[in-house]
Formats: sequence, C-alpha cells, structure tokens
Amino acid sequence: MLGSLDTYALRDFVPVTPEVWARLFERLNEQVWPWQGLFLLLMLFALWRLYRGGSPTAGLALAACWCWSAVQFQFLLHTPLNWAASLMGWAFMVQAVLVLLVGLGGGWRFSGGLRAKLGVVLVLAGIVVLPVAGPLTGRSWAAFEVAGTAPTPTALVTLGMPLMARPISWVTGVIPVLWLVYSSVIWWVSGWLPGAVVAPLAIATLGVATGASPWSRGGEPS
Repeated sequence: MLGSLDTYALRDFVPVTPEVWARLFERLNEQVWPWQGLFLLLMLFALWRLYRGGSPTAGLALAACWCWSAVQFQFLLHTPLNWAASLMGWAFMVQAVLVLLVGLGGGWRFSGGLRAKLGVVLVLAGIVVLPVAGPLTGRSWAAFEVAGTAPTPTALVTLGMPLMARPISWVTGVIPVLWLVYSSVIWWVSGWLPGAVVAPLAIATLGVATGASPWSRGGEPS
C-alpha cells in the first residue's frame, strides 16, 4: 500500500481540475454581475472606516463580504464539485461572525509602523495585484477575481486589516490562511505561479509582522 503511493502526484489529491477551478471564477462573475462593484466598495469602505479610527461598520462590511463569498462561491459553485466545500462555506460563515464581533468590539483602530505597512501590502495584493495578475498572465478577464466576492482576494484583505489595526486580532486570520493554502495548492497544480505563491508570501508577511507587532506606532508598544 505504501509503495503504491509513489505512483500518485499532487494533482491526484486535488478535488477539481485546473480547468474547472479557473471556470469557477468565470461562473462566479456571471452569477454575481454587476454586484462585484458593490462588494468591492464594501471592502474599501471597511478600510476607510479602519483608517478613520475604527467603527463597527468596518466589521459589518467585511462580514457581509465573507457571507456573500460563502453562499455564492462555496455553497452554490464549489460544493457541487467538492463535498468538502460545504464545510469551507460554513467556515466562511464563522469567519463572518468573527470579523463582525471584532468590529463590534472596537478591535480595529488604525495603527502605524512596520506592521501596518505590511498590512497595506496584503490589502493591495488582494485588491489590485492578484486580480490584475490573472489577465496579465494569460487568464481570462472573465475570471477576474474581485475582492469582496472571490475568496482569495477577500482573504488577503482580511489578513491585512488586523495588521493595520491596534491591538492586533489574530483570531480573524486562521480561516483566511487555511483558505489561501488550499487555493495555492490548486494553483500550483494548475501551473499558475501568481496564485501558487499567495499563501507562502502571505504567511511570510504575517511572520514578519509578528516580530514587528511590539512597535506598531513609531516604537511604541501596541
């Protein structure tokens, strides 16, 4: 039995083919059009509220994006192809509750320093870099991943926001990291490098931010 494992490749353990995975994002855009713009605005609104000093509405806006991604992507599109996606959908719902609770608790107030700059990097990666990287590297514009509806950009922004806040809230980062690992494995099998490196780079950024967290604002302890 153990010897037979040598005959398997990583792609044999991935529940969807690269073609089907790419098509999922095209179908997502087809189904949610034209509401992508609204949910992107919700993400930007959450960031603006964070920058303006924190507000429960920041958590509410981000929670709405996670709920939308859970229903539209995980439950309606991903689950018919992969039974485990229903569990991911419920995990996304839990994530929505977590960001809402942190927001309602006033846990997000803008901070400065290296940690906040690393948070900005993750946010920009989710809103600009990853979505644009797709079409620039040969993926269809129809599969453009918009933060607020597509899970990977949404996860990146969600990881970045707590790094920009004070005090930091790590509890909202677990589910996004797990999703990024899952997504990166599929893109690695698909041969799309920008998607494959998302999880390693995000985790590395979080690692650096962990060391920088005591100096969130010009050397002041957080």
